Amino acid sequence: MVITTDAPTLETTDSRSREVQGLIDRVRTGDYTAFEEIIRLHERRVLGMAVQMGLSPQDAQDAGQEVFLRVFRYLSGFQDGKSFDLWIWRIAVNVVYDALRKRRDRGEVSWERWLEEGREERIRVAGVHLAMENADLCAQLLKQLRGLSRQERMVFVLRELQDLDTAEVARTMGISTITVRRHGAVARQKLKRALDGILGKKS
Repeated sequence: MVITTDAPTLETTDSRSREVQGLIDRVRTGDYTAFEEIIRLHERRVLGMAVQMGLSPQDAQDAGQEVFLRVFRYLSGFQDGKSFDLWIWRIAVNVVYDALRKRRDRGEVSWERWLEEGREERIRVAGVHLAMENADLCAQLLKQLRGLSRQERMVFVLRELQDLDTAEVARTMGISTITVRRHGAVARQKLKRALDGILGKKS
């Protein structure tokens, strides 16, 4: 698996749905090469979300493996006709939450390890796209992301970085659309204030 934080638009076309359903049917009949294709279609965004939530690249790799192990284990219970993308997102959210709890219990901080490896992040705050090429600015902004509550950060990552719409985020996280909007608004306000403060000090 190769980690990338690019977030392509969520594909919900009929052709994509038919393709995925065909792969699911093949896996259910014992064609496990089809599952490799399912991984290929989804792993980039799953790993990107894990990194954006604060896991180190290695922890994100481990989380990604656990996500697809669970997808394979529970695939027989997936209800045909439902959104497979959102089903995977629900599994991924649970796995990442578990990984974050374990990291917290170990007293680890992963943002700094990620930055030390020279990775760059593209983030959107209040509609502004920022290429985080400045390591100092990136470090300060990521600290602010880490300061959001767990739900605020997950809403922000899924809505703003992974481009899920409000209803999709609500279904993925098992919360109401009103709660999604509230967490999203609070997260954007906090990050915008932090960004204004950082840029203001540099001007």
